Amino acid sequence: MKNPQIERSKTPRGRRGIVLLVAGAIALAVGVTGGYAALARGSSSLRARQEPTAPFTSAPPVAPATATDPASSVTPSRSSPTIEPTPDPTALADGVYPTYVRGVDVGGATVTVDVLQAFVGQAAHQAAIGDGVDWRDVRYDPVYLRNENPLLRTLPVARDVHITFMGVCIEPNRRVGLTALRNATTPFTDTFYYDVSVVAGEVEGITQKIAISAC
Repeated sequence: MKNPQIERSKTPRGRRGIVLLVAGAIALAVGVTGGYAALARGSSSLRARQEPTAPFTSAPPVAPATATDPASSVTPSRSSPTIEPTPDPTALADGVYPTYVRGVDVGGATVTVDVLQAFVGQAAHQAAIGDGVDWRDVRYDPVYLRNENPLLRTLPVARDVHITFMGVCIEPNRRVGLTALRNATTPFTDTFYYDVSVVAGEVEGITQKIAISAC
């Protein structure tokens, strides 16, 4: 039979040995771990000293995007104002006008006319008295002519113009008719006047008429 005192005395010493062994192992592990950590810190410090560090630069601020209305970015085009042609205040409307022929250009096919006012019968009597003319001086004339406006107008003559002369039955063509008209009005005389028919600004007809009494 074993002695209980002897067993109790052996057990604590064994336990102390085990504790010391475990403590030594822990201390060894801690030392190794510390060594590795120190080596790691040293190598990191060495790399930090050997590798240059790139300077830190901040990115420039980015301007906020502005929404643009496509319609507002288009510059409206200004249409050129339409220039209307100024009407000629001296132009003759379509109609028949009593005139004195003041010039004839055969080659250019134009006539220069002085537009008159023609009065016949009782209207001629009243117009003459109104103008201060002695009626006895003009009462036998077939027409009384009033010329208040000395404006001369040069008009183109149509190619198919009808030119009629007193006592001539045949109508000449334009060139022959204009030549005869030039001869009849050069030098100027107030014995004859001419009814000029105008259509669309062109002379379509010229009819010779007598202005004074033939007796």
